This record gives sequence, structure tokens and C-alpha cells, in this order.
Amino acid sequence: MRRRADWLAAATLAAVAGWYVHLLVRAAEDRGARSYDIYFYFYPVMVQTARAVLDGGQGLFWNRFQNCGQPLFGSGTTGILYPPAVLSLFLDPDLALLGVLLFNLAVGSVGAYFLCRELGVGILAAWCGALAFGLGNTSVDLVTFTPLVSGPWAWVPVAMLFCERILREPTAPRAVGLAVAIGLALIPGHPQAVLYLYQLIALRVVYELVTRRHAVRGGTVAMLALGLALPPLLVAVQWIPALEVMRASVRNVTLNVDELRLPGLLSWKGIRELYALRREFNNPFILAPFLLGSLAFLSADFRRYALFYGLVGVLCVDLALGPSGLLFPIYMTLPFGMLFRDPGRFLWITSFCLSVLVAVGVEAFLRADLTTATPAKRVAVVALPALAAVGLALLSPGGLWAAEWGLVAAVVAACLMALLVPHLRMLAGAVLAVTLLLDLMFVRPMPYRHLIPDGDVLYARAGPFSRVKQRMTPQHRLYVAPPPSEPTFQQKTGALFGVPTICDYTAQPTKRYAEFFTMMRRGKPMTSLNDWLYPRDSWLPAGFNRRLLDLTASRYLMVPRAIDRTHKVFSDPPLTLERGIGLLDARVYRNPTALPRAFYVPRIEVAPDPKQLLHRLAFGTDDPRRVALVESAPADGFLGSGAAEAGTVAFERDDAEHLVLRVSAPQRGFLFLADQDFPGWSATVNGAPAPISRANYVFRLVPVPAGDSVVEFRYAPMSVRIGALISAITWVGVGVLLVWSRRQRRAGVLIPSP
Repeated sequence: MRRRADWLAAATLAAVAGWYVHLLVRAAEDRGARSYDIYFYFYPVMVQTARAVLDGGQGLFWNRFQNCGQPLFGSGTTGILYPPAVLSLFLDPDLALLGVLLFNLAVGSVGAYFLCRELGVGILAAWCGALAFGLGNTSVDLVTFTPLVSGPWAWVPVAMLFCERILREPTAPRAVGLAVAIGLALIPGHPQAVLYLYQLIALRVVYELVTRRHAVRGGTVAMLALGLALPPLLVAVQWIPALEVMRASVRNVTLNVDELRLPGLLSWKGIRELYALRREFNNPFILAPFLLGSLAFLSADFRRYALFYGLVGVLCVDLALGPSGLLFPIYMTLPFGMLFRDPGRFLWITSFCLSVLVAVGVEAFLRADLTTATPAKRVAVVALPALAAVGLALLSPGGLWAAEWGLVAAVVAACLMALLVPHLRMLAGAVLAVTLLLDLMFVRPMPYRHLIPDGDVLYARAGPFSRVKQRMTPQHRLYVAPPPSEPTFQQKTGALFGVPTICDYTAQPTKRYAEFFTMMRRGKPMTSLNDWLYPRDSWLPAGFNRRLLDLTASRYLMVPRAIDRTHKVFSDPPLTLERGIGLLDARVYRNPTALPRAFYVPRIEVAPDPKQLLHRLAFGTDDPRRVALVESAPADGFLGSGAAEAGTVAFERDDAEHLVLRVSAPQRGFLFLADQDFPGWSATVNGAPAPISRANYVFRLVPVPAGDSVVEFRYAPMSVRIGALISAITWVGVGVLLVWSRRQRRAGVLIPSP
């Protein structure tokens, strides 16, 4: 009966999550900011990967539409293997997106419910705690931010559930449950929440060790270690390629304080301003959860949990203040302490802790025997939520809203009801639950970021992009100079129509390409990660470098009229306005000086210093058709010759992972290909293996003989195969462990805990 009641409660939480997604859709026309990362990143990638899978896998591993080519599957921020991603194969993209959002909200809510039940609270209290998590500010913020972040966040309560179970009774199945939960949190591709989760589990174990030393024994530590070590191995099929991308990524550096800003560090003033607006980002404070959480210390049975989650919540508020906080300077010295941006995201954990405190607070209220309680405890039942309300009123510069004072009155009235008529305590608890639901669903404003009612709006420029595509050949690319916050015209729009472009909205380009592109866009070297992430000086600033643009094979340029600076940036020779491609608010230009994507080069020259090489490409006088710059001489020592005749190159096949080019060379020389050089690519010349050299800072170069030859490039990353093998072995090992554990338990033998 208890299990049936639990699953009924879980079903109602899933239904509430579904209703909230419905509200998000209904509120899509309200004023606010469109969900930037959903429609500028997740939605196009979801469409692109679904097409690749349905096309037999072509284009699943290599994305030829952005950044002159880059890994797709290996990029850790695509979430290709995340379970709900399968919806995109069967449903309209809009429905698939809503399905992913619903999945994350439901998993988070149901996981939080069973976590609270594991802590020993009743059904109503656990339901309140789950509601506070599933519809808390952090969950609402992240679900309208991007599924790449709300996905990892959704699995935090599930992982903590298995952590608590291991602390209570360490078994192999529970360790595997912890590992699977963390593995599923790793798959979407945003590991910041997972790092916080590992730190939270570590704090929880230390707290248990300090407060109940007899409960943390060898078996407990072993099962926890197993559960924390297995996740990267379980999902190695994705994480080994992801590590390969990370190694070459612009993010493979320790951030400085300026790069931590997003765009500024949080402060108490900022927290107060966000709370005054009741905005969901970087704001864990919601009235009803805060009032109910204040009751958490009423019961001695749950005081340990209340103390732990209360202390961790306060600790994370301090860390969220960044270098101006008390403990963040210490945190920066820890492993991975300077890996992620925006310390304000520590408030995610504060929000999680608050949801647990809500469950503990409601349970403490329901268990309180007020007929025999001390006068101090009887007063505390009413005083604690009242003081919490006053505290939030002081936190907000404008005080509480009228509707919020109504919620305060309802909570205080419920507490008085339980105090004056003890046998109505359960009814009073129901009033608290309804008050919580009303606050989260109706009193608190809808998220500032909202969905687009119909994703077809992203295809509004289908005509112009399709006509550009018709005029392009495999030798051409398009440079899109997008206006700010316009989802119908952004870096990934070209991919929706199969048009290769040279820019992308991604936080993990290769460091080489980010430096190349930044030098092109700004005309000066990249000095900070922010130069790539925040192109505030427009996409066509005064210092734009045309020599580097020409190297990318950008034959066409598409730019909105409002930011059109082509006549100033490209004056010698000027770009030609392309006729026959009508855009009401944008123009398409032809770049007459663009180099082809692939061409014959008679010789190469060694420039061992990468910075000097990039500067020489941008501002030197070398003719790229005559010489390519490399950083080290090829193994055979051949540097080419000064052939006067030009060779010819033609594409015979131009698939994502397989290229075939026919080269006619007047003399022995080199084929230059303006596609990113990256591990996993191999080349053959007339069927014989040929070395690929990195040339012109970021592109590929292959030696070719005199006369006609056929050059093939194939992308088959070994990292994917190694990762798949590791995952397969790990899953087999986990299966064997579970079978062995089951037999041991049937035989009445428990895992020893020395």
C-alpha cells in the first residue's frame, strides 16, 4: 500500500511538471527574452543530429556546417545519447523539445520525492519538497535555459537518493544506481552541475563521518567510491571523444577572474535586485518554500538533516559571491575550482538544499506534538515562518507583494490552526502544501526566458538560404554576421538549410579556431575567453581581417541591414551585392577575393611559432595560393618547389565524414583543404596512406604527386571506438557484479562493512 501511495504521489508530480510545461507554452507570447540557448544551440543541434541518424549516420560524427568543420558527436555539449533525445527521431521538433523539458522536470521532481522519503519524511512532506525542487527557481531557470543544463540538474536528487541509501546500507546495486544516475547527468554535456554534485556528496559523507562515525565504514566507503568512479566509464562512448574535444578546446585552460564573470560577479546588491523582480536566475529565494523550510528545526528527529542542508545552503550563498565572498578564494585553489564560469551558479545547490528543508520542515510540523510541547516550541511554530517572511520582506527593496502577504497569512493561519486545534494538524499541513503550489504555479511570475510558440519561425529565411545554397559549390562557404538575439538569423541557421558557414554559437570550439576566428573578426589576437564568447564589438568591426576571411573560402556574406558595414570593412576590392536573393532586412554579398576551399599549393614554409604564423597569415604579404605555412617540416623533408603553373582541384564527393578530391598538379606539391585539422581524420593519395599536416594555423595539408591523383579524407575517430569498448566492458562488469550481489543476498551474505 505504501509503495502504491508513493507512486501515485510521483505520478501527480509528473502531471504537475506536464502542466507547468503547458504553462510555458501558453506564456510563450508574453514579453521577455526568448530562450536563447534553446533556439540558438539546442534546437538546431537536435534537428541536425536527428537528420544525421535518419540518414544512416552520415554527419553524426563530423559537423561540416560550422567553424570550417568540427566534431559533432565528440562535442560534449550536444547530448546526443541523452535518453529523451530519441523523441526527435519520431516527433516534430517542437514536440520533441517539449518532451525533453517535461522529462527533465519530471525526473527532478520524482527523484526529489523519493530522496525526501529516503530521509524518513511522510508522503505529504516529501511531495512538498519535490514540488519545491521541481518548480523551484533553479529548475525553472535551467529548463528555460537549455536541456543541456537542466538534464544534469534533474539527476542531482536521484544521485543523492542513492548516496543516502548507501550511507544507510551499502550494497552493490545501490552503488550501481548512484553510478547510473551520475552517468545520465554526464550525458547531456554540461558537467558543472555534476561537479557540484560530487562536491555535495563529499560534504555529505564528511558530515556523516563527523556526526555519526559508526555509520561510515569500509563497505560504505567502497560502495560510494564505486558509485563515483563508474559514471565516466559507463558513458565512455561519449566521454572519451568529449575529452578529445576538450583537450583541443578553448576551454582547456584555467579561467581568470575576468573570465569567470557572466557577465559580472554576483553581489548582495545583485541578489536583492533579482529577488525584487522575483526573477528565477541566481535567486534561490521563493516565499512559500522559505517559510516552510524555516520549520525544519522543529523536530529533533530531522535536526541533523536540517543542519547539514542549511549549512551547505548558506555556504553556497557565500561561494556565489565569487572572490568577494569569504570562502571562494579558498575554493579557487581546489581541483577544478577555476574551471567553470559564473560562481552565481552555486545558488543552484542552495535551491536544492532549500527543497530538502521544505520537506523536513513540513514533516517536523506534522510530527510536532503541540499538546505536550514546551511553550518555546509552541511559539516557534508560528514565529519561525513569520520571521522568515519578515526577512524576505527586508531582502526585497520593494518588500513583499500583496499576493505574497496573502500566502504568509495562509501559512501563519495553518500554523495557528495546528497550535489551537491539534487534531486538525493534517488539514493544516494540506493548507501548507496548497500554499506552496499556489506560490510556485501562480503567484511567482512566469520565467523571464520563454519558448517560441512555433519552432517553424527558425525557418523563416528558408528562401534566401536555399537560394544561396543553390549558388554555392563544395568550394564555397557563407559568413553569417548575425544580429543580437534573433533566432531566425544566427550562427546555426545555415545548418538548418545545409549551408556551410564559418562561425558557430558554441562554448567549446578548438582553441586554434577560436584564435583564428577572433583574429579575423577583430584584427588582433584573442587575449581572453570573453573575446570568443561575447563579440560585443559586432561581427564586422572596423579591424576585420579580410585575408583570414578569404582563407576560410567565404564566397558569400549575409548581413542584416541594421549592422551592414560591408562598404567600410571590404573596400579594396568591394564586395558585390548578390542579385536575385531578396531579403527584407538583410543583404547577401559575393566576396571576389575568397579562396576556394581546396586548392593546389606548390610549396610550404616552416613558421615554428604559432603566434607569429597567425600574425603573418593576417598581415603578411604571402600569396596563400603559392605557399602554405606549417609549424614543422614533414617527415620526408619535402617543402615543395616554386612551380609557376596552377593546379586544379575538384570535389568528387563531399560528405561529412568522407571527402574525395581529384587533383591535377603541375609538379609534386600539396593539396590545401580549408577544413579544420582534427584527430580522427586520415588521408590517402591514390589509395596509399598520406600524412595530414596542419597548415595555415588550423587547416589541413596533404602532399600530392605531379599529375592526376585522387585524395580521400575519412573521419573515423579512434576515440569513439575506444570509448564504446570501455563502455561495453564496464556495462558487462556491472551486470556481473549485480548478478553476483543478488546471489550473495539470496544466500544471506551481505557485503562486509569492516
